[in-house]
Amino acid sequence: MRRAKASVILLLTCLTVAAHTQDVRHGTSSDAIPLCEIIANSSKYDGNAIVVRGQYRFVIHGAILMDGACSKTDVNLREAPGYKAEKHASSVLRALTKKDRFQPVDVILRGTLHVAHEGQCFGEMCAAYEIEIAELMAARPAPPENGGSAVSPPADTLVHESGHVLDPPKPQ
Repeated sequence: MRRAKASVILLLTCLTVAAHTQDVRHGTSSDAIPLCEIIANSSKYDGNAIVVRGQYRFVIHGAILMDGACSKTDVNLREAPGYKAEKHASSVLRALTKKDRFQPVDVILRGTLHVAHEGQCFGEMCAAYEIEIAELMAARPAPPENGGSAVSPPADTLVHESGHVLDPPKPQ
């Protein structure tokens, strides 16, 4: 009995340490910094790995990250070699943009910020900033524009491929 308890405690300790190590190495959604804060302190983040929260939007030849709080700043997005996407986040992004490819989607990304220097810009929009995306960590519907009163559902909300938010399963 004691041996079984000790084994369970050891296993739980190992799992906790492994999960913590992974969170520190990869960042978590609670570490996400709003895009406007990153742009306001761009020299601090230039060339560094970041976990950022913003609104992802397809454009004609790529994608951008934006934030309504600093609406004049769109950040070009480029996938890094070895890019990966959390499975649920990827399916939410696909579902939300299926009918309207240019619809914004709230996302949390892990990547590296690059700031354009004199005579340099990024992407088709000639943006002053670019994030080289290493990972799509989370995605959910963006709140309505123009100060709508609707609140975005939590990041773990299920979205049907039609783009409609699904009701959570009822406990039995």
